[in-house]
Amino acid sequence: MGTENFYKELLGFSKFSGIVEEKHFHRVPSDWKVIITDVKGSTLAIEAGRYKDVNVIGAAAIACVQNLVGECEVPFVFGGDGATFVVPPLFFDRAIEELLGLKELAKESYGFHLRVGAMEISEIEAEGAEVQVARFERVSGKAVAILRGGGVTVAEDKIKNNPDDYEISRKATKVVDLSGLSCRWQPIPSQNGKILSLLVIARPGKNDVYGQVLDALDELYGGDMETANPIALSQMHYRSLRECLSDERRYHDRWFSRDYITRAIGIIYSVAVFKMKMPALFFDAKKYLRTIPQHSDYRKFDDALRMIIDCSVQQVDKIRSLLSDMHERGELFYGIHESDTSLMTCYVQSVDEGKHIHFVDGGDGGYAMAAKGLKEQMAQAAK
Repeated sequence: MGTENFYKELLGFSKFSGIVEEKHFHRVPSDWKVIITDVKGSTLAIEAGRYKDVNVIGAAAIACVQNLVGECEVPFVFGGDGATFVVPPLFFDRAIEELLGLKELAKESYGFHLRVGAMEISEIEAEGAEVQVARFERVSGKAVAILRGGGVTVAEDKIKNNPDDYEISRKATKVVDLSGLSCRWQPIPSQNGKILSLLVIARPGKNDVYGQVLDALDELYGGDMETANPIALSQMHYRSLRECLSDERRYHDRWFSRDYITRAIGIIYSVAVFKMKMPALFFDAKKYLRTIPQHSDYRKFDDALRMIIDCSVQQVDKIRSLLSDMHERGELFYGIHESDTSLMTCYVQSVDEGKHIHFVDGGDGGYAMAAKGLKEQMAQAAK
């Protein structure tokens, strides 16, 4: 029997603090593979003001793989300028074909080079690392994968530094399926003062610092980290019909394809409901809106703690001080980026609970800009 349902059948946990608990993690089968995608040169593109385009391609990778696997589920993590997947043999070849189709679309429609690379778990284990996975369930039936063990880091390093061996660059054989992907909400302003994009990596042998950081943040937010969620309904505003049609036209290779016409009809309907406030005929729009914050992935872990959180200026100062002190003590590396807004890109299979997820990044580059500072710290320590 295959192991394609290994991840789906794992018991999940609902409190994010569970990411530090051993009992939730399971070793991924050795015949699975890690796939890494990222937009090469994303930092320069972001500095040129194209952070929204970079986010769309990062989320598009998840959309096309999810459309392929359907109800089966595979672990994935959104990283802002790309995504990480852990995929069973049954889906690997087809997932790569979808991602190569996306690579072609990224080049033709956005002028981006999307890196697509893969490494088998058994190869990662031969390097002395492993990939362990857990299911963090924001809501019942919709999990965010939590990855640890160092294997994802090994795969990313190999793919980026040894492209001849690990990057997949053959020509696409099919048009990518991006149904369900959309980015129709305007950037969401902070309610409290600032949106903080935060990356934290423990130094070797210091994995207990993740729990310490989470405990400190929990205390800073009065024991309720959900108040840090940057997706606030009062701050959300839908984009115009022209903007939505123009942006999502680039998801398709032809103006008059059946897929684009179907998408255009969906855009017109959603703009009428969410921007013009017309009554929804086929679903409960208010219920769907209320569930969006709970379906957002504003915090996650994949060998690094990643968070997009809404902070007061005072909270920003305290977080910076906390992480700076821990860095000076040799406990961790970190990257921080401040912005006034967060950015949300959506993947909606349906409006039913557990059937949609909303990928969150900080405005003006978010994760990618925080990663820039993180890498500078790590490079300095390596000298």
